[in-house]
Amino acid sequence: MSRGPTRTTGREPPGLATYRIPREPPVPRMLDVSDEVRAEIGDEEADRLLAGETAPGSYDCTSCRTPGDSEQERTSTVLFIGDETAVLAFAHAGCLPSQVVKVTEEQLQGAVRSISGDTAAPSPTGPCPTRRCPGRPCSA
Repeated sequence: MSRGPTRTTGREPPGLATYRIPREPPVPRMLDVSDEVRAEIGDEEADRLLAGETAPGSYDCTSCRTPGDSEQERTSTVLFIGDETAVLAFAHAGCLPSQVVKVTEEQLQGAVRSISGDTAAPSPTGPCPTRRCPGRPCSA
């Protein structure tokens, strides 16, 4: 015997289910942040990097210039410090350890111009602070 249509006021029809998909936390990155780098950038920023909140997924290694992925491979944080400017860069852990590198302001500004694609600016010169490019202009 049929009872007729069923009213579902304020409810979902039978058989359908609504699921709330929880927001997943950021993917932890495979980053190495040395105590020296942590001391310079602070605990909060270091923790955000390690949690994946501010770390890049992909990057160009500051040493070998080939692409890297901090979600797939161990990655070092390299902090370049000039007189007035500091730049946090990333490198394959096999290329460079996590470290702070003191450079001249001119080298740092030249590197920033190079990264931003300003080809009219001169490239950084002088001895390489990371010792990865001896005998030629520094590419760090």
